[in-house]
Amino acid sequence: LQRVGAFKFRGAYNAASRLAPEQLARGVAAYSSGNHAQAVALAARELGTTAVIVMPEDAPPSKRDATAGYGAEIVT
Repeated sequence: LQRVGAFKFRGAYNAASRLAPEQLARGVAAYSSGNHAQAVALAARELGTTAVIVMPEDAPPSKRDATAGYGAEIVT
């Protein structure tokens, strides 16, 4: 099964896990209104860092809630 219901978690986790410790400590950021947002948020949480996700104002509430549930700060 895919984490967050999409293959995008693997790429997000792989990219974030390759950051140098000092880079990872600054957190990660992404722009997405869907599965990529959730993937980045979960990857950040699992790697012990923060995530800021920029989402469009019309992003589905279910996607916003899921992304926030993984601990991301959401900016619209």
